[in-house]
Amino acid sequence: MSKRSTIDEVYNILKSRILTCEYKPGQLIFEKEIVDELGVSRTPVREALNILNGEGLLHIIPKKGIQITSLSVKKMKQIYEIRKILEPVSVSQAIRNIKPSHIEYLTNLDKTLRTGFDRSDVTDIFKYGMDIHLYIADLSGNEVLVSILKWLREESYRGYVYYLKQYMDRCTDDERKIVEEKTINNHSKIVEALKEGDEQRAIKHVVEDLNIFIQFISDY
Repeated sequence: MSKRSTIDEVYNILKSRILTCEYKPGQLIFEKEIVDELGVSRTPVREALNILNGEGLLHIIPKKGIQITSLSVKKMKQIYEIRKILEPVSVSQAIRNIKPSHIEYLTNLDKTLRTGFDRSDVTDIFKYGMDIHLYIADLSGNEVLVSILKWLREESYRGYVYYLKQYMDRCTDDERKIVEEKTINNHSKIVEALKEGDEQRAIKHVVEDLNIFIQFISDY
């Protein structure tokens, strides 16, 4: 394996652990432990850590270790407020281009989202929920808009997984059921509205879906 591919592999492993909160926000990790666990030399680990440091996902503290960046509720709220402005634009532009094959694909994503809830897998819940939003953006044909929304997805991934898991762990079965029904039903309503060509109704349900997460973090 080449040096570049080893760095990429270590980078992908560490980034996945950060985004899925296997490494918790604020947690201190150590270079030697990573080297021993992954069975690689220090060089690719250091290179990968430097990249992640540059992306703001961790902080390298000399002679102490590596600290996973803490989450910012304020930043998460800002991201979702921006999405509430941009995603209605993507719906308005996408609805002109939607074909039956696109509706079929969105319907399948919606079904997979339901499976994520059945397994209580918050990573899948985010992935497939966000895939629906990004697919709609792709249909808009607006490359700049798609690029911005993909960046916002990356920025919000870790916070969504962390806060939704916190919520799911502490809520009652009845509260959990309400959240599941709201999230699943909103995505189904988005797809149905797009199928019927109802732009305003699709926008309404997109905004309602984004508001659900804002409610999750209102107590933090």
